[in-house]
Amino acid sequence: MSLRSVFLDGEVILTVDGVLDGGVAPAYHRLIEVAFEQDARRVVVDLTMTTAVDGGGSAVLAATAAMCVARDTHLIIALPNGVETEITDPAQVRVLLRSFDPWRDVG
Repeated sequence: MSLRSVFLDGEVILTVDGVLDGGVAPAYHRLIEVAFEQDARRVVVDLTMTTAVDGGGSAVLAATAAMCVARDTHLIIALPNGVETEITDPAQVRVLLRSFDPWRDVG
């Protein structure tokens, strides 16, 4: 599993390659904190290379959504099936992840 982030002109793109789970949460959270320290106005979480998301991964994405809502920052989540969704409420994360068949059982 690898995490990559690119920050350009107020936007951060965070790419997750492999499994997004609770073990990745500290590194993922730190990258999000750095994005906010750099005054990100838009966060894109690219899950197009992600093979699975468990309950811990779902929780870290929901926490990202809550932080973005609190900071009036746009959050976009991109799934492997080409779906990109702007998240405006942390509750949307679980619904979005469950809509992707291979991750239907996300916790």
